[in-house]
Amino acid sequence: MKIYFMKATAWVMLICTTLFFNGCSKDSIVINIGESGTEENQSGDGTTTEKPDQKTLVTFHASIESRNLTRSLSPMRKDVTSAVYAFKSPVTSLETPTAQGLYTTTTIGVLTGLQDYKMYLPNGVYYFYAISDNSSATPPRFINQRSEALENGIDYLWASNKLQDVTSTQVSMPILFEHSATQVVFKISAGDGIKLDKLVAATITPSLPGTTMDIITGKITSSTSYTQPANMGINGFITQYIMLPLKTDIPMSLTLQLLADGENTPRTYNVDVPLPDGELQGGNSYVFSAVIDGNTVTFPNVEVLDWTEVDETGNPLYPSQKT
Repeated sequence: MKIYFMKATAWVMLICTTLFFNGCSKDSIVINIGESGTEENQSGDGTTTEKPDQKTLVTFHASIESRNLTRSLSPMRKDVTSAVYAFKSPVTSLETPTAQGLYTTTTIGVLTGLQDYKMYLPNGVYYFYAISDNSSATPPRFINQRSEALENGIDYLWASNKLQDVTSTQVSMPILFEHSATQVVFKISAGDGIKLDKLVAATITPSLPGTTMDIITGKITSSTSYTQPANMGINGFITQYIMLPLKTDIPMSLTLQLLADGENTPRTYNVDVPLPDGELQGGNSYVFSAVIDGNTVTFPNVEVLDWTEVDETGNPLYPSQKT
């Protein structure tokens, strides 16, 4: 069995600066501006403390791209939660942000603070950071520079926007998210002498969970081993799974169940899938061509393409196209 590794390329013009955020928990401090024009810090117990007047309201709009820059920008879809942190330059401690808050996309691409949160900042230069699960779930928390332990099946997004001047009464700032996890896609087709009727099920051995993300770079540490098999999302004869980055010379285990040639009982195919160059890098979507031929599965090639917009259940799943 041979696998040829090819990387698809496309030109993308980037206009936005990137932003990076940090996760926060339900106990995190929420910063609001009171009616008197002073800032109020509201903690979990409801107490407030007045702060000096704030001058600039900072709002955010978000788009998503892949780390390898092979896709055009897409506005973030509705109902996605993001955590946004602002640090006054120079950053002396990642534990003491000037402001932080949770946001959601109430409309496509536009971030709205949860519980009416608004970020007001004194004039100055700031580092902004952001993190999202690309879902409605609260993003992971960070301790100093590292995130809490991460899981498979989550499309972790990261962004950063450094040395940004905040000097007016209102600033609208772009957030350009990148994918930090890795995606594995199998496009299944029939070889000679077989007719495929339906892909019934697919499982794969993903990365061992528990690795972490670096708040400065957005990179997730690669796992070096596998965990128990996980169900893949299915749409037609395309199947996919999102996992933490992986680096190992040991092949992945893939199991496919297919109905073929009008039969009522699914056929089961167990096959080892070597990793291209021994790894699945964060930010990449690896698309394997899988050809079913009699009792065997071969992989003529694997390409690194644009990320596909997916639901981890497999619906909808839109295969990206090379440009």
